[in-house]
Amino acid sequence: MFSKQNNEKKLNDISTIIGVETTVEGTLNINSSIRIDGKVYGEIKCSGDVTVGKEGYVENCITARNLLIAGKVKGSVNVEEKIHIYETGSLDGKAEMKAIVIDENGFFRGESLMNGKNGELNNVKDIEKAKVKAQAK
Repeated sequence: MFSKQNNEKKLNDISTIIGVETTVEGTLNINSSIRIDGKVYGEIKCSGDVTVGKEGYVENCITARNLLIAGKVKGSVNVEEKIHIYETGSLDGKAEMKAIVIDENGFFRGESLMNGKNGELNNVKDIEKAKVKAQAK
């Protein structure tokens, strides 16, 4: 019981901050949450949440529980739960998630694959195929 609560607290705590004046190249493995205000060129594998601040920039790919974007992300993202693109944020690339929120003036360009309740993907192509099958009946 306590270990689940401790694990959840650990995932919610931001243990790593990449500052505005910092540039990181390579793979980052984080077992909690991270905030990026600098630049990251490489892969981010995060058990918790990834927050990209207004000055933040990430290029390549991100795997995380949640992704909060106020800066810029370019590449592919695979998010277990939700992507939130704030009014100053932009995502350019492929995104896979359960839910996405894009604030007014937030920017998204690319392909999105939304995981359904049972883990199935619900994307535009799948929806169009379902409509064609329904019309054929």
